[in-house]
Amino acid sequence: MTPNDLKFLKSLAKNNNREWFQKHKADFEAAQSNFLDLVGGLIFALSEYDEALTTVDPKSCIFRIYRDVRFSKDKWPYKNHLGAFICSGGRKSDTVPGYYIHIEPGGKSIYGAGLYMPHKDILDAIRRDIVSGGPVTRMIDDKTFRKQFPEIVNEDAVKKVPRGYPADHPRADLLKQKHCFVYTYLSDAEVVQKKLLHGLAKTGKSLFTFNKLLQAAARRR
Repeated sequence: MTPNDLKFLKSLAKNNNREWFQKHKADFEAAQSNFLDLVGGLIFALSEYDEALTTVDPKSCIFRIYRDVRFSKDKWPYKNHLGAFICSGGRKSDTVPGYYIHIEPGGKSIYGAGLYMPHKDILDAIRRDIVSGGPVTRMIDDKTFRKQFPEIVNEDAVKKVPRGYPADHPRADLLKQKHCFVYTYLSDAEVVQKKLLHGLAKTGKSLFTFNKLLQAAARRR
């Protein structure tokens, strides 16, 4: 990615309208092309660990920048970031864990992996892993792993521990989650440096291990 790509996204956040976007369509296409190259490179690097990615098309992983505003109170027509979910099950998979890369100025870029809004049966399997202190939970609690990926997606979390699970469980915070997804933020300086892909690939092995444990937990459902 380049400083101009971040500049475009930053300006888009301030001028989120069709007239401005059309005038800067060339800047968007340049940023999109660079992002596609990044996703393609990341797929190649991650496939060293995750063989399921070897046939994944980078274009199939990228989310559209155009927002669906039909059922949203927020009527801004465009997202102010570029995002991709790399997964053999497709970018909208709720059964196969994957890898997420998200480019957004202001230190809001994200790199992580896991399951986002997984199928109910799989979410139940993950919650059973949490209750028993299973492999997935042990990796989430691993200090080395959490140093690499300190954040856990907690949006959409329910207020109470779901029925059927111990309300006083020491990891009640995890039981309340509807996702099982870890990530780290990337600074703008990291995003535009030439070694970005190398850094992502280096920590990608940990993400592969995390996803592999999620798949094993899902098979026990």
